[in-house]
Amino acid sequence: MRPEFSRRFLKICLTSLSAFYIDDRALTATAVTNILRPADVALKSRPDQEMGRLAEIVMKPLRILTAAFAICACLPSAAGAAEVEWVKFRAKSEWRGQPVDLAGTFYPTAQGRKAPAVILMHGCGGLRTSVRSSLYEHANLFVRNGFAALLLDSFGPRGIDGGWVCEGLGRLAEARSYRLQDAQDAADWLKARAGIDGQNIFLMGQSNGGSVALRAAAAGGFRAVAAYYPWCGAASGNRAPLIVFGAGRDDWVPPGACGLRPQSENYRFVLYPEAAHSFDVRSGITSYLGHRIGFDASATADSRSRMIAFFRQHMR
Repeated sequence: MRPEFSRRFLKICLTSLSAFYIDDRALTATAVTNILRPADVALKSRPDQEMGRLAEIVMKPLRILTAAFAICACLPSAAGAAEVEWVKFRAKSEWRGQPVDLAGTFYPTAQGRKAPAVILMHGCGGLRTSVRSSLYEHANLFVRNGFAALLLDSFGPRGIDGGWVCEGLGRLAEARSYRLQDAQDAADWLKARAGIDGQNIFLMGQSNGGSVALRAAAAGGFRAVAAYYPWCGAASGNRAPLIVFGAGRDDWVPPGACGLRPQSENYRFVLYPEAAHSFDVRSGITSYLGHRIGFDASATADSRSRMIAFFRQHMR
């Protein structure tokens, strides 16, 4: 591993590790202090119970460390023998009258021939750690299956904090518009790169990114599109082949409307009845802005397999 890549790889690992701690509320300094103080006193009267609590406090960071290093372990394979690149390119749409340089993480393949490529788009919460980690996993899967991958950050370059877009319908609608242009700009950037097959550019998105994917499928310009738990109101037909993954327990953007359309070779709808919104993001079942979200291993594995097969089916 070359020194420059080693530094980049270490940066990803440290970011993933630190953010695991930030995302886990039970591990904040205040929470640990509040647990430890009463435990020290209570040990005298209930040693077995309190020792169990202390053991959990000690073991939880170890489990999180293991998870974080597992993510780090998968990152080199995401790029095969090629280097992961942190890239920037100018967006065609301005933000509040100012130019924007979009940012992304590019995962090239190691193969000698030109490779198809997939653009990955996050949801309205931005690239929170758990979301970034899930998209790393998607990227790793794509690269192992011969696709280059570009993980696109639409919010960071615009100075938008994670969650701000989620809090207003107007913000969500605005994001669907400028992010559609972001997706098209990313496709143009990929087509200009050596080693990318410009005839085979694909798009996948989660939540608000999935709604953008629906609009991109309607606009055309992508070989095929995958939308994870999108707002189905964004759909208006599809010029590009489209596969939609819905969650039966999604109380944020219920998937019913996506299931009403007749299915065909160019349109597929897959419903996971027991899954919640964000089912491919590795977090416990919880509430976010009053909505149920959380990981479902079975739905994640099945959807990823179907997405790869769908993209391969429509490759030129």
